[in-house]
Amino acid sequence: MLKELSVRDFAIVEEASLSFTPGFNALTGETGAGKSILVGALEVALGGRASEEMIRSGADQAVVEAVFGLDKTPSISDWLREQGMDSADGELIIRRIVSRSGRNKLFLNGAQATVAQLKTVGEALVDIHGQHESQTLINPVTHLPYLDRFLKLDAERGRYKTSYDKYSSARKRLRELKENQKETERRIDLLKFQVDEVDKAGLSAGEGESLERERRRLKHSEKLAELAHSAIGALDEGDENAEGLITRARVALEQMAELDDTVKPALEELTSALMQARDASASIRSYAGTLERDPNRLEELEDRLDLIRSLKKKYGDSIEEILAYAGRARTELESIEFDRNHMDRLAGEVEQLGGETSKLAGQLDKKRKDGVAEFCRKVERELKDLNMARAKLSLSFTYDDDPESPMEMDGRRIKLSSNGAGRVEIMFSANPGEPEKPMSKIASGGEISRLMLALKAVLTGDQPVPVMIFDEVDTGIGGVTADRLGEKLRALAKSCQVFCVTHLAQVARQSHTHFVVAKGTKKGKVSVGVTLLDRAGRIEELARMAGGEGARESALKWAEDALDDVKG
Repeated sequence: MLKELSVRDFAIVEEASLSFTPGFNALTGETGAGKSILVGALEVALGGRASEEMIRSGADQAVVEAVFGLDKTPSISDWLREQGMDSADGELIIRRIVSRSGRNKLFLNGAQATVAQLKTVGEALVDIHGQHESQTLINPVTHLPYLDRFLKLDAERGRYKTSYDKYSSARKRLRELKENQKETERRIDLLKFQVDEVDKAGLSAGEGESLERERRRLKHSEKLAELAHSAIGALDEGDENAEGLITRARVALEQMAELDDTVKPALEELTSALMQARDASASIRSYAGTLERDPNRLEELEDRLDLIRSLKKKYGDSIEEILAYAGRARTELESIEFDRNHMDRLAGEVEQLGGETSKLAGQLDKKRKDGVAEFCRKVERELKDLNMARAKLSLSFTYDDDPESPMEMDGRRIKLSSNGAGRVEIMFSANPGEPEKPMSKIASGGEISRLMLALKAVLTGDQPVPVMIFDEVDTGIGGVTADRLGEKLRALAKSCQVFCVTHLAQVARQSHTHFVVAKGTKKGKVSVGVTLLDRAGRIEELARMAGGEGARESALKWAEDALDDVKG
């Protein structure tokens, strides 16, 4: 339960500190006194949006602190313990600071926390129902969760959602692969052509240089032969050839060496030169013997070199680079082939997941339809307590077509969403003889508010939330209906702590604890004060709410009797 709420410099509230009791707590006051501001402050404490506009004029920061008792919420106590935020006295102290500097802070039991952590706690502790929430009932999207909560389908929804997410993810990947398939086929054709082109060329490393040398030799064979013969003639042919000259010089040095052995090194060098000249002559003769003019071979070489040059333009500046490119293309081809196989496997996975998801959707849909009668009966019973004895409720199930859906129903392919198959809309009739209509066709705000309260009552009975807050949900309600509303809120307070911001004396009189909110002026600024009323104060406030200045005495008498008549 909410034990305390402290507010400082929030909106027009300079400082307010309230202590609450179990049961039904009412907050009343003149229109514009600031009652809903306190609810807004609590929303901020529970993780709602916080902004600089919430800070009181002239203040640097706004501070909201809420103290909850956790004796009836062991799950929250366990969660806090896991987060290292537990309290020895079984309380949860939430403190949130909104600063103009933008350095907002929040704490759970003194430990700094995140907004996500705060929302986790807030959603488990408090259910705030305001005028805006009644209006959201007009949107059919909000209807299905009420039915599912009533039927306690959280586990079924969770299993379906897990299967649906897997199916949707696999289906998306398969669709992307199929959309890229044409481009992939074009890529496969290109890569195959490139690999085949390089493979057919039969290239080998260093081949280009070897072919280029052979081409030059064939192209200049005549000139090479002429030069070879010239070199041979200079070495060992004719009257004045190199071998003959070296031989004469060697004979002379041999004679000199007999007289002076210091010339022996020169003799050895000439001997070596003579041998080298003879070897060179033999090599050149052998080379000259290989030279021949072969136009066919030259043409073959030119074609081969043209092919290599063509491949270099496409795939690299050398044969090594061409071969490396072909290797990469071959690897990519293998990868694409793997993707093709993966697509086939993925198609099978989509079919399997689609079948599982369809089955779960069908089971969920059946449970919903089977529970509709009980849901409507209980809501209608709550509406009867709110002076709408002839109100009727039904649920409309609508299914959209999706030709690619795995789920079939009555010969149609039914679209699946994260919530299951189809959409659910509450159809409502407040008066006998009138057909049930969509909520958007109901003009009365009072009827919508009462239907929302009936839904809350039904859901609270099945899944109690420790604290329920109703902020001015009595719009459009009066008379006997107001009495029934007050009784309903008091009855709800048996299973949870209830707060209600109200303008109706019939509602406020049913509360166990009554606060009045009043606006005043302090130091030239508007301020808000909150007072816990005793019996005399309650009689005064109820009389103000119920009567007028001209009927004060009768209003006071009514208020006193109204308090005495409260039961339970």
